Amino acid sequence: MKKDLSRIFFRYVFEFTAAGFAGWIYEVATVWIMFRRFENRGMLHLPVIPIYSVGAFILLALLRRKRNPLFIFLFAAVVTTVFELGASYLLEAVFHEQFWTYEGWYFSILDRSSLISSTIFGIMAVGYFYMLHPLSEKLSRKLPEGVCFGTGIFLSAAILTDIAISFSQHLKK
Repeated sequence: MKKDLSRIFFRYVFEFTAAGFAGWIYEVATVWIMFRRFENRGMLHLPVIPIYSVGAFILLALLRRKRNPLFIFLFAAVVTTVFELGASYLLEAVFHEQFWTYEGWYFSILDRSSLISSTIFGIMAVGYFYMLHPLSEKLSRKLPEGVCFGTGIFLSAAILTDIAISFSQHLKK
């Protein structure tokens, strides 16, 4: 039983980190493409944007079994758009700061989301379910239990520490 818990723990932490990193890559690439400059996106110091991780886990909870990629794409585009809209208002209420805007984007939704980003989130969701989720399963089976547990502890400690530091800095503003 303990062995299975270590591997499950590893999978969740690995997927949380990887989804957040993929979101960071998307955000940095978007700024680079649009403005030709590097901008470290997100609230954390690490290259992880937790909203992407939370969005991936929401989709995982809602889509427990593997489905058709087109269904995943469409479902994820809708769910992540609603999630992004809600998260933007919640984060602004908590931190008194607007963390992103789609002002000037084509197909902007209240300047807090966009059909373009929704399309990209749908594509990322298909990648999550068809690449990242199976990869984490494969790694959790092949890696020694100690490596799974140690990696899970290290990554979760690093991210939780960064969240605590970053949030305290944003709340002081």
